[in-house]
Amino acid sequence: MNKIIALCLLALIWSKDKPAGLTRDKKYVIVNYNITFAPDLSNRVNPALYKRPLSDVDLLKVLSGNLYPTILRSKRTQNQKDRLLVDFINKGLITKYNVNTDKMLLDFSRFPNQLSRIQYIQNLPVAKPGLKQDINSLTSEFGRVYSRAIKDNVGADIWTYLDQGINDSHVLENDPPIHQDGITCINQYRNILMLPTDGYIEAGIFGKGFDLSQKTINQFRKDFLASGEVDLVRYFKKAAAFHIRPARNERLKKLEILVVEMYDRSLTASGSATVHPTDMEIMRLFWTDWLQASGVKRFEFRPYANSKDEAEKIILKFLGVNKI
Repeated sequence: MNKIIALCLLALIWSKDKPAGLTRDKKYVIVNYNITFAPDLSNRVNPALYKRPLSDVDLLKVLSGNLYPTILRSKRTQNQKDRLLVDFINKGLITKYNVNTDKMLLDFSRFPNQLSRIQYIQNLPVAKPGLKQDINSLTSEFGRVYSRAIKDNVGADIWTYLDQGINDSHVLENDPPIHQDGITCINQYRNILMLPTDGYIEAGIFGKGFDLSQKTINQFRKDFLASGEVDLVRYFKKAAAFHIRPARNERLKKLEILVVEMYDRSLTASGSATVHPTDMEIMRLFWTDWLQASGVKRFEFRPYANSKDEAEKIILKFLGVNKI
């Protein structure tokens, strides 16, 4: 068996879906995760304004803490090409917060061979720094940036980020298939954006289809209630002037977006609604229409998690991996 096919076999070892052996005229697909963590660093991060059980630093620790073994060993144990990038919705914040971007990426495709990758993942002495050290550097640097954002934040321009900020680094193309002796091996990528945001889009351009501000939500609700219409979805479809303009980025067709930490300002501190329809109902309508019109491959919306355990379950379920 030649080297190429041997690598395919190694990539499938210990997978719960692995075949008894490589069979001719078969196709074997190896899925790698290309994950971008891009939090909305607007005033939503200020705990004095919006109290949440978890900070974005906590969420990043949950995600990075599950890289090994849970994500890296999902249906394969060899030749992982997974990536985790911490990105910034507003690129100007990189300079504003003096971000060390070298610490913001964990790239498992950079290793020349599996031995060096194993040494790194298992934090062996020969690998300095190892995965554990790099995760600590990643979360520590983001924690420093997050502390700065709490004291000095700006609106998050999510619309422009999806329209122009998602590039070839966030959306990787599948590797060309490898054909040999009737066997085909394919390395595919799941391009995933984890987007912690409260759901309000208030970046400074209002009333032109690029925002979902509190003012827009309040006006939409007021008009809906005054219309006499009883079906919110039906009214929304007719109220085209309120819709968020579709982003014009072809890469979104290959991107899965998990929107987490949505925060309903129309609820009391105890969780009771102060008005109907609530902000959350309206935000889900707007976001769903926007992401569908923008061609996003797949998306989900989640309110803020109440614990790290809940956040972990949300993330792993979206990824489709089981906790190891």
